[in-house]
Amino acid sequence: MSDKIVIRNSYSHRVSTVKKSNGHSILRIIAYIMARKLENNLTGNEHNFSHKSGVINRGFFMPHGIKTEMNEEQFYNHIENNSHASTNIIAYSSILALPPELSQEEQIKVVEKFCEDFTEQYGTCISYAIHEADNLKRKKARLEEIEKYNLPEDKEDLQLQIQNNHVHFVIPYCKIEALTEQDLKSKRKKKSHADTFKLGSQVKDFNPIKYGSEIKKDKPDLMNIEQNFLQYMRQKPCDLFNSALEKNNRIERYTHKSYKDLGLQISATVHEGEMVKSRVAQGKKMDVHEYNKQQKAKQQTESDYLNFINVPLPKELAYKILSGEKLAEKELLDSLKPQPKSDYEQAQELLNQINNAHQLIDNKLADHEHEPLDLREKLDKLKESNSNNAPGATPEPQETLSQKLELLKQKQTEQPKPTAEPKDDNDNEYSPF
Repeated sequence: MSDKIVIRNSYSHRVSTVKKSNGHSILRIIAYIMARKLENNLTGNEHNFSHKSGVINRGFFMPHGIKTEMNEEQFYNHIENNSHASTNIIAYSSILALPPELSQEEQIKVVEKFCEDFTEQYGTCISYAIHEADNLKRKKARLEEIEKYNLPEDKEDLQLQIQNNHVHFVIPYCKIEALTEQDLKSKRKKKSHADTFKLGSQVKDFNPIKYGSEIKKDKPDLMNIEQNFLQYMRQKPCDLFNSALEKNNRIERYTHKSYKDLGLQISATVHEGEMVKSRVAQGKKMDVHEYNKQQKAKQQTESDYLNFINVPLPKELAYKILSGEKLAEKELLDSLKPQPKSDYEQAQELLNQINNAHQLIDNKLADHEHEPLDLREKLDKLKESNSNNAPGATPEPQETLSQKLELLKQKQTEQPKPTAEPKDDNDNEYSPF
């Protein structure tokens, strides 16, 4: 197992809302990510994306202990047509980039593990669909050109882009609860009731703005960072990625934290969607792309980026950075640099080189017994000229190199170590980091 860790900066998980006020349809989203044809049973609207390709895998998870005879189309028809009138947000949709270092089988395992944990955490259902990388055919064709004609392009980066699959999630706004005996005995059949479940109240953690007044009252369930929806959606998949990478003996690790939270001074870029990338490929000028070009150029001059992102680091240092420990930039950089040698060590190396030179001359003289006289005279003179400074030679009135070396060692041993002057409490230049 390697003792190095590579920190990746390509983690991305974007969450958006599905709102009735914006004319959104949860059925349309499900049809799109699943590449299926779905119809709204109430309105008759049809959403057909069966022609879409590139869907690797798909799944649907209900909360633990709840089983239903409904298929996905029937379930989401029930969600869309029976949502509470007062609820504008009917679902959440997200897209998560999967690590290309994992195989498709490992990616599916990670996604399914996340879905299982999510349903247990929030008591609602979740649907997912894993898609292959966007513009996969074009990227594969370009990679073939690079390999065929040996073009000067980053082939490794393009290979990662080809393996860069992503997953879509769709999450209803409300809890999915099992029907109770009281619900079954009730004479009035409510719209929210289905065959074995009912649509419960909205998960408070899904909309912290709505329940802001309760947060101000310091309620522990809402103040717990681990229960925060957006925090959970970013942190949980990242933890699962790193666990899978470690299990597969990979040295790469991902982080959901910003550069600032990692204690690194790095210029951050803005996410570019495939629409921006396609327009740039057509020769159009996009502000987001131009901004990222400037930031990427700046990154290549920043020591933090060059030393800590996408480069092998000692495990101890890498885990310190991933934990968000605030370390001074100088301390981080110095930890990677070799420690400077003392004057004594440098002088010792020089003396060793002189001794090696004497040995080399002896070897040369032995190898050239039958060489012309002028060559032997030159080698003898060279040895004689250096013998005055060699260890064991007749001492001259001036100090020899060995004597100077011993004197330097003695002075460094006797030299007292400087002590730092105590700083005043009101020293504005002092920083604990």
